[in-house]
Amino acid sequence: MNKIYATIIGLALFVGGCSDFTEIDPKGKNILNRVEDLDLLLNYEYYLRIDNKQAILINDLYPQVTNIPNLLTESIPTLNGIYVSWNEDADRAALVDSDDTYTELYNVIGKVANPVLLNVDAATGDRTIAERLKAEALILRGWCHYLLVNIYAKAYDPATAATDPGIVYALETDAMEVPNEKLTVQKVYEHILADVDSALHLESLPATPNAMRVGLPFAYAVKAKVLMSMRNYEGAFAAADESLKLKNAIDDYNTLLQPETMFGYGINEFVRPYLTLQEELFETPFYVTLQALTPELWDRFEKGHIVKDYLLTDVKLFGIPMLGSQYWGLNIPCLYAMNTYYSPLGLTTVDMYLTQAECYIREGNVSEAMNLLNQIREKRVVPYEAIGASSTEEAFAWLKNISRTENFATLKNFINLKRWNTEQAYQETLKKTIEWDVNIVGDGGQIVDVEHHTFTAELRPDSPLWIFPFPRNSTSHNPNLTQNYETNN
Repeated sequence: MNKIYATIIGLALFVGGCSDFTEIDPKGKNILNRVEDLDLLLNYEYYLRIDNKQAILINDLYPQVTNIPNLLTESIPTLNGIYVSWNEDADRAALVDSDDTYTELYNVIGKVANPVLLNVDAATGDRTIAERLKAEALILRGWCHYLLVNIYAKAYDPATAATDPGIVYALETDAMEVPNEKLTVQKVYEHILADVDSALHLESLPATPNAMRVGLPFAYAVKAKVLMSMRNYEGAFAAADESLKLKNAIDDYNTLLQPETMFGYGINEFVRPYLTLQEELFETPFYVTLQALTPELWDRFEKGHIVKDYLLTDVKLFGIPMLGSQYWGLNIPCLYAMNTYYSPLGLTTVDMYLTQAECYIREGNVSEAMNLLNQIREKRVVPYEAIGASSTEEAFAWLKNISRTENFATLKNFINLKRWNTEQAYQETLKKTIEWDVNIVGDGGQIVDVEHHTFTAELRPDSPLWIFPFPRNSTSHNPNLTQNYETNN
């Protein structure tokens, strides 16, 4: 069995059942021996649902088409019920046979990045293109591991990262015969930075890539996010600056309004059309239709925000929360948008402006931070008026709010909130209130009363829920993959 075949099978076992990480002919011969074959491999169709468990946990979104009162009153815990109710006592690991987010991120590593890195040096073809493909693969591998370590381990804390248990860092040279070692959070970050720096050192990434391919602006953006997590604010600012030198556009949401046509109402709706936004640095598009935003997230949008005023919902179409009441059992708006795409795995120029704004706040330069935040708001709020802040605390509150509303359909809100929770000055206890009514039906079948219910809960910064469990289809193949959190039981 040749090296590529062994590596692919090993990675397949690691992610739990994904066996077709690349194309192998019936005799097991590696056919990824040409640069053009590897180029095609990088045209991967990324898939990650917007209503991921992380968005549910931080109370941005409710589970898709799920009756929420039923979740809150269930006698046998389910994962959605646990994350909606913030139940710390349930044994989550026992409920996670598989995990789409975990599988998809390791699929990108195992199906795309590592096969390219394993074969590119020996592949025949244009060496300039080969170097570009190698750099793309390194950035993809680093970025996916960054997302994984932030979901399934503690957030990076300089005081504890050297001993905090992390994740497996899957390399192209890993052999299937030896179970992969689970590294510490610090070691994972060292690998991520090594991959990113190696990619940048190749000086082969294009400044203007295809929208769904890795380019130089995204590479610098990844470095900025990684360094931000490591509290290297000077380095994060500089990396964000390099990204913005190459691409700095912020899409004007005023230009993304168009008459609704599907239902015949003709009202203006906000859209983010497929692969068209200039602010995207790396697109993995997924549309937001049939999603329900929580009241807490809905209230985060400031008055006059174009998303809140024009994003198509059942309330805007019909005047009532038709789907919200019918499917979620709550008086909440449900998104009807059919042409509004976000990139769950991507980064944008706005992320870089937010990164620099946070760095300014941390050094006490409130005015520069607010200038950057206003550059974003100018393209989002009508009528626009510049805002100021009289303290770093006030500026940081604005930063958090703008960041939350910009990134609600991605993993970035979860990662940012978890990162801020490592610092007492910026950590936050999340709170939620869910209200619903139950009709009391009399003997004659008529409604005789309405019973009102209210559920409240808090999510502490140190809650074990911030660390997600590894799925059993991976832990069963790797004895090193022990869980990184403890339950209250």
